[in-house]
Amino acid sequence: MRAIPLAVLSMSLAAPLAHASSSDAWEEFRADVEKSCLASLPEALGTPTVFVEPTGTETFGIAAVEGLSPEAKSQITYVCIYDKQKKTVEVSPPIAAEFLHVVRESERAAAAEQKAATGDNKTEDAAGQE
Repeated sequence: MRAIPLAVLSMSLAAPLAHASSSDAWEEFRADVEKSCLASLPEALGTPTVFVEPTGTETFGIAAVEGLSPEAKSQITYVCIYDKQKKTVEVSPPIAAEFLHVVRESERAAAAEQKAATGDNKTEDAAGQE
């Protein structure tokens, strides 16, 4: 009879610890994806912005890296796929900014302020694109 309440108590105490280590593990995963993707780019980008999808898929981590290409003299984005098992990276060819843009935190905050001020769900970038 006492085994059940003790088991429930021990599981309830262990749950927050498992959640904390899981959160730390995801943060470590995101940092590893970002570092690996930046290291695998075919060129060093000026002021790169990296967006790592927080958990990826079951098999892959996914990131988008945007920055100024010294070769193309324009903003470009690379899509990076990180194999969780092998810890290897594959990087797409560069994608021009007019086709794909990584939203910076400052842009996200400005859009949220605009939405709050106007009540409008429509979002546009500086070029007027949705």
